Amino acid sequence: MQPDAEHLLGAVAEALTACEAAGIAVKLKHGAVNAREGFVFQLADGTWGARTRMYTEFTPPPGDDEDE
Repeated sequence: MQPDAEHLLGAVAEALTACEAAGIAVKLKHGAVNAREGFVFQLADGTWGARTRMYTEFTPPPGDDEDE
């Protein structure tokens, strides 16, 4: 069974955000974690986000539905 990419890469994003908040400088090659299933990189607000290979969010945020 293949691991859940959204859950695992999301956990990496949360861990990197917690490291930064704790003053632990995380150094990554070219500033991003690259996996076959997606990426984790630092966002403009200083937090880390997990994205698909197409740079979209795995799950759109609540209320981000075009039909609303």
